[in-house]
Amino acid sequence: MAILKNVELFFAKLDPKKPNATFDTENPTWEVQIRTRDKAVAKSWKDMHLNVRPDEDESGVYYKANLKKKSKKRDGTPQNPVNLVGGNLAAIDPSTLGNGSIGNVRIYQYEYNVAGRTGTASMLMDVQVTTLREYTPKPREDAFEMTEMEVIKVADNQQIDAEDFVEDDLDF
Repeated sequence: MAILKNVELFFAKLDPKKPNATFDTENPTWEVQIRTRDKAVAKSWKDMHLNVRPDEDESGVYYKANLKKKSKKRDGTPQNPVNLVGGNLAAIDPSTLGNGSIGNVRIYQYEYNVAGRTGTASMLMDVQVTTLREYTPKPREDAFEMTEMEVIKVADNQQIDAEDFVEDDLDF
């Protein structure tokens, strides 16, 4: 196992009950994107066979790699979810982990040989947050607001006659 220290965490999908099914509905994944602005750190990740890519934002160039863990093993049995803990090793609610949080990431690496292709794969195992940028969703501008609601009880066997409804003359 390897531990990547002091990485920036982005786009974390680590809720044990809701792995990301966007790309694979049969075997959803827990995942996180790790980032660094240090070229030497990015090179060390690349030397560990991580798929590191450069990108750019308003602050300049950064390097990123995506780490994942499938929710099911090859035989279909469930995997243990990715552990998300704080510096004190107490569990953290995954819904509070905001982009730009800092932490340590533990990965499991293994060699593979599939259909003549060989290499080293990495599986996300644990995330330890050392600086939490707490995510708080802001309310939508077009969200519903509280309003009164009328409840009319209708019996299951009650029928509604079509004659009870009057059609308006609507020009469409």
